Amino acid sequence: ALGLSLSVSLLPSLDSAARHMQHGPITLCQGRTCRPGEGNPSVTHSANPHKLAPPPDDWLRDPPHGADTTHYAPLVAAATAAARHRLIILCAADFDYRELAENWYLAIKRVGLTNGLVYSLDEPAHRHLQLRGVPSVDGSSNLDDWNRTRLSRHIQRVEAERHIATAALAASGLDVLLTDSTHVMLSDVTPALHALRGHREAVDVAAPRLLCNGKPPFGCSVWWNLVFLRGAGTSEERSRAVHFQTAGVRKGMVDFYLRWYNGAHAIVQGFGKLVAGCPNALQGGITAADLVGDNNRTAVMRSCTADAALGPVRIGLLPPSFFDQPALYGNATRPRAAGSHFFRPPKPFQRDRLNLNRYDEQDFDEVVAALRAEHLWFV
Repeated sequence: ALGLSLSVSLLPSLDSAARHMQHGPITLCQGRTCRPGEGNPSVTHSANPHKLAPPPDDWLRDPPHGADTTHYAPLVAAATAAARHRLIILCAADFDYRELAENWYLAIKRVGLTNGLVYSLDEPAHRHLQLRGVPSVDGSSNLDDWNRTRLSRHIQRVEAERHIATAALAASGLDVLLTDSTHVMLSDVTPALHALRGHREAVDVAAPRLLCNGKPPFGCSVWWNLVFLRGAGTSEERSRAVHFQTAGVRKGMVDFYLRWYNGAHAIVQGFGKLVAGCPNALQGGITAADLVGDNNRTAVMRSCTADAALGPVRIGLLPPSFFDQPALYGNATRPRAAGSHFFRPPKPFQRDRLNLNRYDEQDFDEVVAALRAEHLWFV
């Protein structure tokens, strides 16, 4: 049996089932530091320890805090110091993701950049990264705030907090690129992002488009885990970006989305649901059909209206070549894209898990093995 040490932050009112979902990272296994994911329950359709009843009505249905620069003062200060040309590149990581976050930062350094920053979501991750020379800010108290909400799973709370934190950095006047820690930078992304500032159709928010089918109004899926917010532009651009980012999190907090079969990813999918309900219109004479097979052009779409005075948010649909994701799983690979800025390795196969709380050891072993196979593991 594992000897497990938990770092715990709990609300007194949580019942026993919810307490199991609320636990902090498992850090000690048989007297040694746990490997990434070690000790976390392995969740499958047939064996699911995280089946919970709906949360109490008095738990918050909205974020426990907004994208306030004062609330996020330590993160804003660190990001401002690390930024280059008002651009910061950000990922979030907890203790299980500590090695992936370190690899993420080493990849950024390999292409000559120094403006990467890790938003650590528990103190053990922050301490580990600091000892390894990785710039990190401790956001554990901000993550703990989400224990007052209806987000019962750790994955949901992490997704929500990192997107709100990104909005706070944009509100402070920085351009921000939020990525997953599994997104490995292959080449300097700065010129592509700076080009968005001078694009003929200015953008407030941008994310890579995938799997375009030509159906109006824009016919593409969008990868909202790799998102750029234009915070260093005009006050109107900044306000639209911040409003859109926080509205996407709120949409993902709808109860039905939190409990459905893929609810572990309900927050990030909230952005897609938000956009789907907006009057979207491609700009510059581009049609949805034009985007099929177009791997190099950024398209701009006017979408949700943040405020009558601000007008619709302008979303940049980055070309598939920006983000090389051949496939989610290795049994359905597609050809690699040339000239990509980021790569995400496919997992060997799909493992559907209902009500997933934290990823287990197998998940991390598979991701690291895939990165090693691509010669992209630098730790």
